[in-house]
Amino acid sequence: MTRLLHLARRPLLASALAWAALAGNALAADLPQVIRLAAPEQGTAGHSFAGAHPVSLVYAKKALEAEFAKDGVKIEWKFFKGAGPAINEGLTTKQLDIVYLGDVAGVIGRANGLRTRLLAGVSRSNNSYLAVPLGSEVRSAADLKGKRVAVLRGTAYQLTFNRLLEEAGLTEKDVRFTNLDWPTSKAAVVNKDIDATFGGTDLNLLRENGTALVPVSTKGKPARFTIQSGLIATQDFIDRYPEALVRVLTVVVKEARAASEDSRRAALYDEYVAASGLPLSIFRNEFDGSSLKARYSPLVDDGLVARYKEVVAGSQQIGIVRSGFDVEAWADRRFLQQALRAAGAEDYWAPTGADGTAAKP
Repeated sequence: MTRLLHLARRPLLASALAWAALAGNALAADLPQVIRLAAPEQGTAGHSFAGAHPVSLVYAKKALEAEFAKDGVKIEWKFFKGAGPAINEGLTTKQLDIVYLGDVAGVIGRANGLRTRLLAGVSRSNNSYLAVPLGSEVRSAADLKGKRVAVLRGTAYQLTFNRLLEEAGLTEKDVRFTNLDWPTSKAAVVNKDIDATFGGTDLNLLRENGTALVPVSTKGKPARFTIQSGLIATQDFIDRYPEALVRVLTVVVKEARAASEDSRRAALYDEYVAASGLPLSIFRNEFDGSSLKARYSPLVDDGLVARYKEVVAGSQQIGIVRSGFDVEAWADRRFLQQALRAAGAEDYWAPTGADGTAAKP
C-alpha cells in the first residue's frame, strides 16, 4: 500500500514542480526588457548631465546598468535640451517610463492628463539665476520692465520668474517674454541678442567665463521661490513592473544617502565636476551653506507635497495649467518605502512639515 501511495504521489510532485518552474519564469518575465529614463540636459563640453543631484550620479556611475546586468535588462537614458516640455511629449507618446522633472513640468504633465505618479523627491530648494549681457544696467527684477527676457516655458523656471516679477510689481506683460531653450538663450545673452535669460545654476558659468553678468538670484528667498524636483513614473510601468520600480528607487536612494553625507561634500562636488564638465565654483556657489541631507531627501513628505500644491496653484494663477489636481492623490509612496528599507535608510531622513521644517514626532 505504501508503494502504491508513493507511485500515486509522483505525478502530483512532478506537476507541482512544473507549476513552480512556471511561476519562477513568470516572475522573471515581470522585469521589462528595457527601462527608459529621461532627464533635462544641463551638461556642457559634451557631458550629459541632468543637474547636481543623485539621479545624475546614478547615470554617471552606471549604477542602474550594474543593478540589472544579471537580468539582461537594458537601461536607456535620454537627455532632452527641450527639458520638461520635451520630456512630457515623450511621456505622451509612450516613449518613456521613469523621468526626472522639475516641479512645474511634472505638474503640467499631470494636469494635462498624463497618467503619472510622483514617486520620490530628488532635490529640493534649488535656486534660480538671471544672466544679463556684459555692460547691462539690469540689477534687479524691477529693471526688467520692457526688456527682452528668455525663459523656457513649461519648466520650473517660468513660475519662479513670474514670482520674481510679481515681487517687483510686474507681470509677464511688462517684459518682452521670449521662449528659448537653455543653450540658445545662453548664446543669445552673450551675443546681446536678448537683455536677460533666467535659469539654473549653470548660468553662473557665463559669469565665470567673463561673458555675462549674474546680478539676480533666488538665494535666500522664501521657499516659494525655490524649485523642487522629483522622480515620476507612468502608471503603466508601475502596474506592469513594480519589482523593477523598487529596484530603481533603491539605487537612487543609495546615491541620495551617499550624497547627503556632509563629510563627503568635497568628494561630491568633484563627482559633479567630472560628470558635468562644469567648474567646481558652480557647485560651491549653489550648495555651500546649505544642508545636503535636506536638499537630497527623497521623502514625499508634507513639506514636498506642500511645495507641489503651491506650484499647482501658482501655475493655475498665471495660466500655465487650466485646472488643478490632488497632489496627495498623485503621490505614490509605496515603492519608496520599500526602497528605503532595502537601502537601509528607512530612518535616515526626517520628514518635514508643510512649512518645510522638521515635522514634530
